[in-house]
Amino acid sequence: MLIKIHRLIEELNKGGIRYCHWKSNSSLGKALLGQTDIDLLIDRKDTRQFRIILSQLCFQPAVTKGGGSFPSVEHYYTLDEESGILIHVHAYFRVITGESLTKNYRLPIEEMLLRNTRKVDSVRVPTKSAELVVFTIRMMLKHTSLVELALLSRYWKHVAEEVEWLLEKDPIDETLSFVKCWLPSLDTDLFSECILALKSPAPLSRRISLGYRLRSQLSPYARHSTIRAWLTGVRKFSIMFLRRLNGTQKGMVPRGGGAVIAFVGPEATGKSTLIAETRSWLGEHFDVEQIHAGKPKSTLLSVIPNMFVPALRSLLPSARSTHVEAQYTCDEQSENSRTFYPLIFAIRSALLAYDRRSLLSRAFGRAANGTIVLCDRYPSMQSGSLDGPQLSHLPVSPNRYSLRRRLANIEARLYREIPPPDLIIYLGAPLEVTLARNASRGKKEPEDYVRRRHSRSSKLEFGNTPIYEINTDQPLSQTVLEVKNAVWNVL
Repeated sequence: MLIKIHRLIEELNKGGIRYCHWKSNSSLGKALLGQTDIDLLIDRKDTRQFRIILSQLCFQPAVTKGGGSFPSVEHYYTLDEESGILIHVHAYFRVITGESLTKNYRLPIEEMLLRNTRKVDSVRVPTKSAELVVFTIRMMLKHTSLVELALLSRYWKHVAEEVEWLLEKDPIDETLSFVKCWLPSLDTDLFSECILALKSPAPLSRRISLGYRLRSQLSPYARHSTIRAWLTGVRKFSIMFLRRLNGTQKGMVPRGGGAVIAFVGPEATGKSTLIAETRSWLGEHFDVEQIHAGKPKSTLLSVIPNMFVPALRSLLPSARSTHVEAQYTCDEQSENSRTFYPLIFAIRSALLAYDRRSLLSRAFGRAANGTIVLCDRYPSMQSGSLDGPQLSHLPVSPNRYSLRRRLANIEARLYREIPPPDLIIYLGAPLEVTLARNASRGKKEPEDYVRRRHSRSSKLEFGNTPIYEINTDQPLSQTVLEVKNAVWNVL
């Protein structure tokens, strides 16, 4: 059991909260290790105290993006600092269940579950007879929808294992007595047939037929009409499909809003690796987007000029940013080197500033709507810095109408208009380490380039944005854990 989960269960028991982990208890061990959700049913009278306990343990509320939350159901997350695992508490104050996408039924069986409990690893869970009521209804309703059947087929093996576990010792007589007492609209003979159909299992056509009959008898407890529930299921399936394409699974957003989190630092300090690790970790639960501020996508203004960039790099190597950077970054420049920079470099720098402002302004808006945006690199404030303004510190003609001067002013203004991120994670490593890493990469950069970037990265400024520095010259697992703690503290 994870430390944070142990503390939660301990506080619930000590505080006299009426609760139980009300479903999927054949896999309770996985839930206690943070591998699956912790599904808690809470007595509505204890709601306030339950939320206080969660707050004291640093659980943060979250909601489904797009307003797809269910009534009487809340989501809370916290980080287990020792393991780096995100713990998801799925709190129910009423039994809202049914098909996984619509949960169209509110069953008045809360008291049945809370009265008939036992303890497993200090966690209160329903007796198997009581849990079998919930399990049977959930599984049979999944047989009434093509979408649900498609999802069910993927984990039918687990369904068979769970029904076998629930029927391991207790006969179904007590389960049927619970149905008769708490769900009097249901025919106990039909319910018995449903249990046996899941246990055998019966042919799919038989299970579908029983599912429709059971659904008909559950109609008094439905939250929506059949047509509305079907439309809701189709809509949510479409949203789920799009989330998977975007690399997220549950599509939750922190109730306090999203954040723009930028990873900066010299070459070969692990930015790409750590962003990928962070996206995979957060994407299991939250709506996450990854962008690259160092290489922003073209906008309508820059798309045509950017098409010529590869050719111009070959035809005019002196106008490349790496060449200009090498020529002007040293303070010990000779008088001969103080020539005006190529005009095409100035145009390219201004267009790049425009593209970055567009990209990061959109990211700022998405974060305000709940998305967690992970950004590879971010513009620094001072001129001549990595990914920051490139023209203001370079020599220009004293003529106030100089085109280079105008472009430098435009570039500086565009960078000033870029919203600040919520957190800068500065990744550092000794120069010799970055050189060794660069040499071992498939697409390595010239050594002089790595040295120059390492030097310039030590002078980055980001105004009032909090900066968390991490030395990546340590085991990757330790670095990833530091990143997770830094990210979670800002959400």
